[in-house]
Amino acid sequence: MKWIPLALGLTAALAAGCSKTTVRSTQLAQGAALLAIEPVKAHVVVDTTTTLQAVSQTKVVLGIFRSGDREFAEYPGMIFQRGPGTRERKAAIHKALKGTDFDVLVNPKYIVQERHRPFARTVTVQVAGFGGHLVFENPELSDK
Repeated sequence: MKWIPLALGLTAALAAGCSKTTVRSTQLAQGAALLAIEPVKAHVVVDTTTTLQAVSQTKVVLGIFRSGDREFAEYPGMIFQRGPGTRERKAAIHKALKGTDFDVLVNPKYIVQERHRPFARTVTVQVAGFGGHLVFENPELSDK
């Protein structure tokens, strides 16, 4: 009788173990897509006088219930590393740029902290970098 609660506790502890699955794909869900995209000529003007900083945190309970930021930075062609904190990195960049007149975060540095508890996981990301303005070149003016 004394072993039943111990066995149940051991089973619950083993069931709450950690696992990680990574899936990488180079094809779109509908198949390969051919897009004719003209290159955009632009350069970035970086403001190194001020540092932009932000923190994003997400908590996942029982692997189902997620609480955290819901707004993210999405840059076409910008590659975010896969793994822990990808979602939080995008949210932290969005928070750092929100309310400023900057277009991009230049040279971002991340601190990713991940805490595992028996039924919950918390990921916290701190980001710091410089703000930058995108300056587009006008192709009509350069041809003349």
